[in-house]
Amino acid sequence: MGCQEKEVVVADNRVSHDVETYKVEASRPSFLWKGEQTDATFFKLNQAISDLVDGLVDSLRVDANEFFREMEELDMERPAWRYELMVEDSVFMATPDFVSVRLTVYEFRGGAHGMTAFHSFNYDVKNQKLLTNEEILDYGKSAVVDAGLKANFENPDGCFNLEPTLADATVVNVTPESLCFTYEQYVLGPYACGVAEVEVPRATLKEALRLR
Repeated sequence: MGCQEKEVVVADNRVSHDVETYKVEASRPSFLWKGEQTDATFFKLNQAISDLVDGLVDSLRVDANEFFREMEELDMERPAWRYELMVEDSVFMATPDFVSVRLTVYEFRGGAHGMTAFHSFNYDVKNQKLLTNEEILDYGKSAVVDAGLKANFENPDGCFNLEPTLADATVVNVTPESLCFTYEQYVLGPYACGVAEVEVPRATLKEALRLR
């Protein structure tokens, strides 16, 4: 029988809390080999994702409870809103060689509106290593990347007033054919413009791409 390549399985893990002071809906992926119970190969990746989400939940819970406790102690009228945390995951790639994940984190802690942040995890499966952006792209050749970003940037309504660059990217994720650059609100334009994503084909990045 010929050798069969292992298959990566993506499991969805959810955390949900709905109480008087805060609401949490968090989805985070975990990875393991198909047919195996252990996640040893993916331990560093799974732990990093879990630590981030658990830390966000714990921080929100502590801050929410403290805020409303102080209001009660000061006999202040309780606001109609409560703290919120929403976490959604996007898996860009999950192969025996590489895994790329982005977490979209929305938090509301009072004020005019909540804020959305992004966190990426790019994982070298064979070496069991989380890679930095500098290990994926050669920042010394940022001009090549910036040209690819400019060529693939879509701004049909003209809302964004800045062009994307490698230096300003919030997170970078990897797919089999391209790299996805995410720019959170305020980076390329006003808050109302929202989030910008630019997908640049690998072939466009040429020698600036360190992944092979």
